[in-house]
Amino acid sequence: RKFPEGSNMYTLMTKCGPLFDFISFSALVPLTGGIESPLFPVAYLIILHITVYWRLLGGVISAFLFVLTYSLIFFVQVPDAAAADTYVMYASRVIFLLMIGGLGGIIVSRERKHHTEKNVLAEAANRDYLTNLLNHRSFQECLRKDLERGTDFYLVLTDIDKFKAVNDKYGHVMGDEVLREIGAILSAMVPAKQGRVFRYGGEEFALILHTDNQEEVDKLLIQVKQAVADHVFYSNGEAFSVTMSFGSCRQNGEAPDQLVKKADKLLYAAKNMGRNRIVYAPAG
Repeated sequence: RKFPEGSNMYTLMTKCGPLFDFISFSALVPLTGGIESPLFPVAYLIILHITVYWRLLGGVISAFLFVLTYSLIFFVQVPDAAAADTYVMYASRVIFLLMIGGLGGIIVSRERKHHTEKNVLAEAANRDYLTNLLNHRSFQECLRKDLERGTDFYLVLTDIDKFKAVNDKYGHVMGDEVLREIGAILSAMVPAKQGRVFRYGGEEFALILHTDNQEEVDKLLIQVKQAVADHVFYSNGEAFSVTMSFGSCRQNGEAPDQLVKKADKLLYAAKNMGRNRIVYAPAG
């Protein structure tokens, strides 16, 4: 059975893979010459494989398990009166196994840590610090890639109606809270499989919706608009709400800046028509 990538079972099966390798190795080595088996160097690769998933502790434990397995095979196969060089070979292989487990584990763990830190920094550079949405830079990159691939999508630009009045009346701290909460509403209502949400700038947000179905977009935007309008904010015990306006258009092979200008004009049309509404590009 094939488990979806990213699921708990997929992760478990992936991490248990090296264990199956170890069991197979332990069974095959005695059948292919024992201490002279040509498969012995595979042990080094399995240890490094284990350190990728189980880090330093996994590398050390696996090295000791391989030493135990090799020792059992060695002392069963080799007579007590074996030549000294046989024991030298045994000792050198044991030492090398332990070195691979220890040093290999340290190296792989450090590389994993470096890779993780690099990903964290890259993620931070692509996120808006206030709302934790993807930022303007990410928007431009995603828009460019989707257009280059010829992906069907709708671009939606939306902003908060009369947001300056919110800042003037309740203060910028409350204004930031409004932005955060609206960012959370947008993230919750636009599934990752359906599209992406960005903080475009100021009180403006952008949505890239991966669909060619106008009705699907219309239904989603109506739900988002209503959810924002129904949401209640509180400032020093005073309740208030805000609305949003939307401009939506389907991509038609335009350059990124042209597509943004088209959606922006639709957004301003929604503002001029009284706000708290959705304006679409004319069909055709």
